[in-house]
Order: sequence, then C-alpha cells, then structure tokens
Amino acid sequence: MSWSVTLSLLAVSSWLLAFALAVGPVMNQQPTIFDLIQNDPDLSEFFSLISRNELVPTLLKFRQATVFAPNNEAMRAYTGPKDQDLLLYHLANVALTTDKLDQSVSSELPGNPPLWIARRDASSYQYDLYVNDARVILGDIKAMSTRQDEQVLHVIDKVLEPIMTSARDPQLSNPDAARLLERAGSFNLGPYQISDFVQQVTSHKKLSVFATPGRHTFLIPINRGFEAVSRDKIDPKVIDGHIVPNVALFTRPAIRGRPVQTLAFSDNLKVSVSFSNESLPSQEIGSRVYVQSNTLVGDFHHPRGVVVAQVVKANIPVRNGVVHLIDKPLIVIDIDIVNFLKVFEQRNGILYEFYRIMKDFATNFMEGITGAGELTLLAPSNEAFRRLGDKNLNALLANQQKLTEILQLHVIRRRLSSDEIIQNPLFSHVESADRHRRLYFSAFGPDDNITVSVEGGGVNATIIQPDIGALNGIVHIIDRVLGVPTMTVIEKLQQDPIMSKTHALAIQDDFLGRMQAYRDPYNTKIQQKFTMLVPSDEAWEVVHRTMGSAFKKLFMGEYSYNVRQILERHLVVGQELSINNLTSQGRDNYLQTIRGKVKIVFVESGGEYFAEWENIRARVVRPDVQCIDGVIHVIDHVLVQRREISVSGSGRLAVDALLLLSITLTAIFFNKRALQH
Repeated sequence: MSWSVTLSLLAVSSWLLAFALAVGPVMNQQPTIFDLIQNDPDLSEFFSLISRNELVPTLLKFRQATVFAPNNEAMRAYTGPKDQDLLLYHLANVALTTDKLDQSVSSELPGNPPLWIARRDASSYQYDLYVNDARVILGDIKAMSTRQDEQVLHVIDKVLEPIMTSARDPQLSNPDAARLLERAGSFNLGPYQISDFVQQVTSHKKLSVFATPGRHTFLIPINRGFEAVSRDKIDPKVIDGHIVPNVALFTRPAIRGRPVQTLAFSDNLKVSVSFSNESLPSQEIGSRVYVQSNTLVGDFHHPRGVVVAQVVKANIPVRNGVVHLIDKPLIVIDIDIVNFLKVFEQRNGILYEFYRIMKDFATNFMEGITGAGELTLLAPSNEAFRRLGDKNLNALLANQQKLTEILQLHVIRRRLSSDEIIQNPLFSHVESADRHRRLYFSAFGPDDNITVSVEGGGVNATIIQPDIGALNGIVHIIDRVLGVPTMTVIEKLQQDPIMSKTHALAIQDDFLGRMQAYRDPYNTKIQQKFTMLVPSDEAWEVVHRTMGSAFKKLFMGEYSYNVRQILERHLVVGQELSINNLTSQGRDNYLQTIRGKVKIVFVESGGEYFAEWENIRARVVRPDVQCIDGVIHVIDHVLVQRREISVSGSGRLAVDALLLLSITLTAIFFNKRALQH
C-alpha cells in the first residue's frame, strides 16, 4: 500500500478518535460490526486479520461500513497473502443491505477494481447473491457504530482476491482489461504468460475493445495454448469470440451449460460460450472449470463446432469486468481427435483417464482412429471410469480383446452432431466401429435444455459435453463407459427412462421381489440369468391409445394379477438369450417363459429384429441390452391381447378360486391314491 493511502487512513482514524472524545460516550444499544465479527467463532480467522491492523478496528467501531467477511473455512482455503490490501478489499464505507447492492460496489482498497455483484435464482422464491466469486451465505446482519451510523455484515464463503501488481505504478491503478493485457508482466498472473495472444490483439488493432467501459467477460488464452494452434488462425473474429459483452461472468455464479453470446455474434458468424465443471453440475470451490465456445453458424475460416478450454486462472477483477485465463484459444479447430486427447495427458483434465488407457493399454486402437478418416468419438470422462470400480476396470484392462471391443463401441465412422440427433425424431441408432453392436440415441427434456443420451452394450450414458470439434470429426464427452454393465436387470428397469412404465407395473404384486427370489436350483447362492422382453414406454402408449380404460386400470393396480401374467410372458429365467440366439431358433420353437412355453418367433428383416406372437409383430428397438445377470430386449409393442385385460374386478377372485379348487382336488386325488397303496 502507498504512503499516501496509509497517511489518509491515519488522518481519518485520528479525526474519528478526536470526534469521539469531543462528544463523549454515546449510548449504543446495538453492537458495532467490530463486535459482531469479534464474537462470531466462525469469523475468528477474519477477525485475527482485522486485529493485526492498526487502522481498521477504529474504522469498524466509529463509522458507517459494509463488511464482506469470509468464514473460517474460506480463510483457511485462501493461500495468497493475508495483508492490509486483502482486508480493505472486503470493506466498503457505506452501509449496504442486499436490496441496496447494485451491479458493483467500491471497496476501501484504493486503485483496485470494484466488487461485482451478481444474483442467481436458487428457486422460485429465492436467489443466491454473489460478490465476485464468493456467495453470501448469511446476509444483512445489522450493526451500529458508536456514532449511531448504520453498519451491515455479510458472511461469504470465499475470500475476495484483489488484483495484485508487482510494482507501485499509478498507471496500474484500477486497470481495465486492456491495461492488464498491455502490462501483463506487472500483474500477478501466477506462472502464466499471455504475450502470444496480446501480440495478435495488437497486430489486429483490437486492444480498444478490451478497454470498452461497462461490465464484460474476457477470456485470455495463455502462451502454452498456442503450441498446438497456429497463431495465423487468430483473426479479429476469433478475438471477438473471446469477449462476452455486458455481463461479468465469475465462474461460480455463471449458470452451467447456459450459452451466452460473444462479440462474434452476427448474421454470418454466431459464437456463444458457456461454462462447465468436470463433474456436472458441481460448482464446488476448487473444482476444475471449463469454458467452451460453440460456433453455431460458421464460415470457411471458422467451421461449426465446439472448442473446450480449461480455466487455469479464474476471476481476475478489472475495472470493466472480469478476466479468466484459459489454456487454449477458443473457436479455432486446428487439431485432430488424437492430439486433442493428448492435451489431457499434460493437464490431467476431464479425459485424462481415457487417454491414459488408450496410450498404455490400447495403442492399436489409438493408431486405428488416427488414420480412420472422419469419425465421432464418445469419450468417457474420468468420473465414468471411476464409476466402474477398481475390480471391473482392472479386469477390463487385463483383457486386451475385450478392451479393444469396448473402445470400438465408442467410435462411429462418421460425424454425428447432437443437432442431428435432436432435430431428426426418426433417428434412433447407428452402427459402432464394433460391427456387432449398435448405439441407440435419444433426446429428452425442454427445448432450452435438451439432454442427449446413448445406449451401448447395456449401459446408458449421458452426453455431458457435446460437439467438440476436431479436424477429423467430433468428440462427445459421456458420463459412463459403454459396454461394461454394472446393473442387474431389475436395476436397469428402475433407472432406464424408456422402461419406466414397465417398471411401474412390475412393482405391482411384488413381481420384482419374485424375480430377485429366483435362484439356481443346484446352487442357491448363484443368481439366475434372465432374458426379458421389456415393452418401451411408447409400447404402453400404444395400449393406452387402443385400450384406454383397461390401460388406466392396469396402472391403477386394479388388475395386478393380470399384470403379473402379462409380464411373466415377457420373462425367461435360467437363460441369457442374445438376439442372435433368439433369431436362430426358427419358427417352430417355443420360448420357455415363466408362463410356460410360449410361441414367440424372432425374425430379422432389413437389419431390424421383430418378435411375433399371435397377431402381434413387435419391433426390437434395442436388442442385447446387457446386464450383469442377463439381457434385456426392448420392444415397441406389448405382447398382450385385449381379452387378457378386459376381465371384471372380480376376475382375479374367480381365477384364484378355480386355482384353489384345482389344487384341492389334485391333493385329494393324490391322497386317495396314496391310501389305496
């Protein structure tokens, strides 16, 4: 801090003390803000910083003030210098309750940018309040100075970090983004340098854009990011795509996945950016943060696609907004898929585990996709591999052939964007590079937040980061490893969204409980294998449209006995039958279901599979959904006839009575035979 600032504070402090002595003691029924902080055990570390300062305690006792006080956890997490500059950056010389906090607040730290205020909806009735990147966890705690001035305390969950300079230079006071770029060496940017990007900004005469007044977001690539990107690709439009106008987006209050327009948003080129975390939707302090550009409308020099960069130094406040340093330029697609993955070897990012497995255990696979032409890669995140568990992962890595098949399941031999999946309602499946297996896609959710999922080898994964562009294709990051099932048949029924109606019916009459009870008759410790034909939700909608009243009663639980009979026709116990097993049985074979032998014929036609029963022909929309205890085949029609669900409410009682009578007569017959012998 400069001597002039110190002398000014000393003068203020002396005046306040003189005034207090002149007017004498004043009755003060409310505690001062100094007292509140001193008496709060969760603010003890921040109070320790205050008490070590000669001037601030006086200010907090004798005058109006607002204090943004980090709690102990926040103070312990902060590793920067805990000095007077840091302390003053948390103070304002006016009393501001949350309703009076506007877009920005001037702090007591002279020559530093303002504190930026943001509100984010937390529910229909509440919002979260942020100061820079810190969330207010307890606000509007009112106090009163000894002179009866209003004071307000807000407790926050993160330390507010001021911009720091390496030299006391008046030209560095309250810098905007342009001054930060011009004098980057004078600011504490950690180990990062930005001279390569600054050179492009200067050569294209774009520096003035970074000096635009207001509140904006500036995304600045560091030098290391230009190792794989040609500097010639950084033109004026690309530079504009690194600026979000009219909003200062700090990383935590920024809404994950919500795109915002950049300066490069016109008729001929439309580029948006959005923030994300490695483990969506986590926004915990310290979690890795990524920013992605999405070129929605491109041109010859700026192709459509997504570019993802990691934020390596976030939330640098400047006079006209906030600066984030990122590890590579956005918009520019100048790298193939394998080299894109290789980046994660260096930075231990979201696809580090996937790249490590390819490099160390599947070099042939990596070489194969290098020269394979255009393709789409479904790349599992680090979290996807953690979900497998050590046992499953180690078993997979030990089996070279199995590993290669699993990796091939994640490759499509053409470009497939999320837009193509979402905009084509007839699109459902595509061949994977593992020729024996298909991938099944679906899109669901409101128009402004559509989720795309993919089913492969019995695993349903969500695309958490779509459409990352590469020279030879597209990468979609997914949250599970395809082809390595970790669910039982019952668990799959419970969790797969297209099987929800079948699961709802299977709960009736404890059908699932009976499934769990089946055991191998020769070894009761071994779980039986299942083959289940699962009607999709759309299949039940067909029943709804054709047998409306019966459908209602089925799902209201009035026909639970009939439900059980229907589901038993769809279940085989003791065998795990793939679609190839089923189609090879021929037309004269019977399927041994729980209901007994049922003539369900499976045929292949035009690359599609069908199950034929009586006069019903059901298409197998997802064959071979693998589970750890069997296999599911999803069908688009329920194998049911109207006569089975048109009985009266007393139908079950009648059937049960007949069944009981039959059992009784059989028992009498056998007892009589036994007595005769």
